[in-house]
Amino acid sequence: MKKVFYRLTTLLSLALLGIGFGCENPFEGIEFQFKDPLTQATLHIQYTDASAGSRIKTPPNLQVAVVGEDANRVKNLTGGELIKPSSEGFLGLAVDPDQLPSSQNPVTVAVWAQADGYLSRLTEWQLNTPDNVNTTVPLISASQPPAGIAASQQDHSTGAHTVQTTAINGANAQWSLPQNTSLSTVDGQNARGETKTTLYYYTPQVATTYLPNRSLRSFNAIGQNGQKLPAFLFQGLVFFQLEGFTREGQVLRRTSAPTEVTVAIQPNQRLLNGQVPKEGDFLPFWMFDVTRNAWVQQASLRLQRNPQNNQLFIKTQLSQLTHYALAETQEICENGPTFRFQTNLSGVDIRYYARLVDAATNQTVYETYVDLNNGAQRTFSGMIQRTVKLQVFRANNHTGGDQNTPIYVSEAVDLCDTRTITAPISFATPPTKVSLIFDVTCPEGRQVDEAKLPAELRIQYQIVGTEDWVDLITMTRTVRAVASNRLEIGKRYRFRATPNPAIGWPFTQKDTTLRQAVYRLDIESDTFCR
Repeated sequence: MKKVFYRLTTLLSLALLGIGFGCENPFEGIEFQFKDPLTQATLHIQYTDASAGSRIKTPPNLQVAVVGEDANRVKNLTGGELIKPSSEGFLGLAVDPDQLPSSQNPVTVAVWAQADGYLSRLTEWQLNTPDNVNTTVPLISASQPPAGIAASQQDHSTGAHTVQTTAINGANAQWSLPQNTSLSTVDGQNARGETKTTLYYYTPQVATTYLPNRSLRSFNAIGQNGQKLPAFLFQGLVFFQLEGFTREGQVLRRTSAPTEVTVAIQPNQRLLNGQVPKEGDFLPFWMFDVTRNAWVQQASLRLQRNPQNNQLFIKTQLSQLTHYALAETQEICENGPTFRFQTNLSGVDIRYYARLVDAATNQTVYETYVDLNNGAQRTFSGMIQRTVKLQVFRANNHTGGDQNTPIYVSEAVDLCDTRTITAPISFATPPTKVSLIFDVTCPEGRQVDEAKLPAELRIQYQIVGTEDWVDLITMTRTVRAVASNRLEIGKRYRFRATPNPAIGWPFTQKDTTLRQAVYRLDIESDTFCR
């Protein structure tokens, strides 16, 4: 007797994965029904613990709410009203297909997230095209934040109160809000309802991850006199952020009166001239202007010394809720060299380890992974001017390999040189591909009905003995033969698949040893036939 489990509308045999990756199909005769997810203006949002080394991958009891003025235009991935994250912290959203975003009719998707023991977070995405968004939102544990970060969050009230972070190496930050301080949005709307204020303190070593545009580089900064500044790299002593938002989805940007912020300097730091910072030094101070998406230089701040603990600190009055930096700057090359790879590879879905080394000392300047498909290009911009060589290696970002013997070394090139350099690389043995073919066999006289197939089937893998799931390939109704270079013959893997990650991963295959480079999913069923 055939067992049928109904979930929405499009039939999907659970045998898809069982037949493909194992000798026996443990789910033979079982069918599931799903509704195909929407494909335009979707948001795939993965919530995680911000600490990379945390054993907790998904914050516990994660709750989310779509808020803000455009909340009624946002649905779940199948167009429904029920919005909740999966057990693994994945949240799938989509703009109503009848109200897709455009430049004339943009949509702001705002999501409030909270979890037990974590700082609440409001995240916004501005959509003005029907393009899809794939992103990760890290949540910070109040008791175990990531290394190099201290953060404190409070419910805002009209009474005088102070937000103070814990100390990192004895240094912390403090934000004092006077009595009757009100908060407002950038266009002057006062905060409504439940309101959070948060103070973040970042050490220079981790600031990149949390700064605007996720970068210490600036290409459009504005000087104190309003002039555009040359591109630069922050060499910072202090980075911090003042944040405010409401449960209704308001991002708060201003305080009704100046508020006092005191931030201690991390010990054992040096200025660009090699000197140790000292009491009385005046250092450049920067504010990030969200309306102009640019760092704006403020009046320099004087370093003070705390007589009780001998720490250096800054104290200032601020009324803008945004990112700030006490930092010197080092000029960088706004544009740099481009390498065009001339190879015998095509359709390869792995990237190869590469590094820039100082041409004189051979010391590593920068590490990355590059696409080596024939004709692929990589530009190195925003770097401090120096003469370097590019080295490329066989190691890749999925299966590892040799990072010591380069397969290509470029000529010496200045990082402010904007020319395009051809980089010939030939592989005696191209990387192995593992192919997956979905082949539906219909009874005599009938043929495959693509409309009955799932719109797409996402497949992930996990190396046995590890915890992380990695995207492998995506099949679609019309593309049912796909291949990947991300797997190795002879290794043991777990696999899982889903037509919609928002509902979880219902199809799994455990501990499979790959023994051949082609896997055919032979499905004999009239479920997908007409």
